[in-house]
Amino acid sequence: MRLKAEQQRLYEEIWRTTFGDSDDFIALYSRTTFDPRRTHLLTALDQSRALSHVQYLPYLMRYCDQWWRTGYISGAATESDQRGKGLVQLLMRASHQQMWREDCLCAFLIPAEEWLYQFYRKMGYTTLYGKRSTPALQGEPTDLPSGEAWQHYHYWQATLAEQHPTVAHSYHQWRTLLESLALEGGGIGTIGEKTYYYDRDAEGKLQSVLAIPPAEEPADGSFDLSAPFGMLRPLRIAALLTWVAEQGLLEEDQLLPTALYHDEQRIVFDLLDEQIPVNSGRYCVLRHHRQLLFAPRPIDRLIKPFTPDQLLAALPPLQHTLVYAMME
Repeated sequence: MRLKAEQQRLYEEIWRTTFGDSDDFIALYSRTTFDPRRTHLLTALDQSRALSHVQYLPYLMRYCDQWWRTGYISGAATESDQRGKGLVQLLMRASHQQMWREDCLCAFLIPAEEWLYQFYRKMGYTTLYGKRSTPALQGEPTDLPSGEAWQHYHYWQATLAEQHPTVAHSYHQWRTLLESLALEGGGIGTIGEKTYYYDRDAEGKLQSVLAIPPAEEPADGSFDLSAPFGMLRPLRIAALLTWVAEQGLLEEDQLLPTALYHDEQRIVFDLLDEQIPVNSGRYCVLRHHRQLLFAPRPIDRLIKPFTPDQLLAALPPLQHTLVYAMME
């Protein structure tokens, strides 16, 4: 118990100094979300302070009635005097490998700044799309009871998942979001037929966080699917490719420029994954049988290998359509 309390104290310290969140928000996050089993922390030798931190949160991704485990990278941070030493990269590698062991199909994150897109791309992430539309509130929302609000949200994210791969909240995660909104003087309410998640800015003005349309409107109307919003990294690459092949979603032409061999029967290519070495090797997609064969290979025997981000960019069903159902 003491170890967990000390780890939590160090985690809260680096979160506070890096992101500048309020004590109330950090206390909420620690109480509802912090899990030492999924927290990777580097400290000074005397453990007096945290130097770098990466945590990942378990989520589920749903698409066409298929569910996968995923991991959301949260709170990747390094103290200012320790930056440039590769500490976050080290902890990200540990997180990716742990997620792989826990059977997560992919990892995802939302960069806080524009320059971070290139930073995470070096670790195998590719840019995805699905930025939330946040229309201005015209009037005062009428708050919904939490039970009714959850039903609206649950139906909406299920409808999204019929068309797009969608990372969804569990009820517990959704309740944490409600508490987070309440810290900013917000909540969930309706104006007309739309349901708004809202909070207040520094001046106390209402602002929408998400607008959920009525059932008769398209589910993705609350997202701009052309705007970058986050990044995705495949973890269990063989499992992902097997599913894509079985569903007939693989557009073979996307793989041909880097393929070592291809004909009407198969496509053969190499892949190098420096963060998760067990993914590195030779892949063979059997076109007509919709199957995948894989043989692990050492790095020095790989030829013109894909990297994970390049591979994901060649899979249109996932590249441009992943929707984060209100992740922040």
